[in-house]
Amino acid sequence: MNIPPNQFEQLLQQDEEAFILRTMDAIRENHPTSRETDDMRRGYVKVGLKRARRHGITSDQDLMTYVLLMYRINPNFDRHPQIAAMLADTLPPPAERWERLFGEDFEGAWFEASAGEFRDSSYWLDPDRTPALGADNEPLTANDWAELVVGVKQAQGPGPYSPTTPEELAQARHGLAQAIQANARRTPADWEARAEETAKRLRESGKLTEQ
Repeated sequence: MNIPPNQFEQLLQQDEEAFILRTMDAIRENHPTSRETDDMRRGYVKVGLKRARRHGITSDQDLMTYVLLMYRINPNFDRHPQIAAMLADTLPPPAERWERLFGEDFEGAWFEASAGEFRDSSYWLDPDRTPALGADNEPLTANDWAELVVGVKQAQGPGPYSPTTPEELAQARHGLAQAIQANARRTPADWEARAEETAKRLRESGKLTEQ
């Protein structure tokens, strides 16, 4: 039996659930201090696979690497200007674009993408998901709140994290509700301006050069 090369590279994905479990095992092995629940980790893996596939990444190894990089670097690493430009380049095939990211030319980009101030924990959420909000513009369920509170803790740096006190949870609810309301008022132009301002600061600091 002859198996085309592209199918051989995607054998694990023939059973999507098994592939998700295999990726979860890799996360446990490489990030033993990560404290999310299995359900949360499963959700993060599914989000990571979806984001990777949108960049044209298809092989088992590359998909798993993408998810592990979301843990190791930052979940939004693909939004770094230099990395994003390579992933969006339509001239080389997707697999070649991905491979080029691990060359010497991108060492600085990976370092910058791993910075705490670059982190956007909302990239752990499904890009197609609309958060369930009530009439007061707050999350409806405990799981919705749990996702957001964990995102806040992850933005503070790597775990392990101390248990959340009732006071901290109340403060987080208040702060997150305000952030949700503010984000709801932002337009695509606002987000573009925010991205440009970040790039400007990187250029001024010498961490980003014009291509």
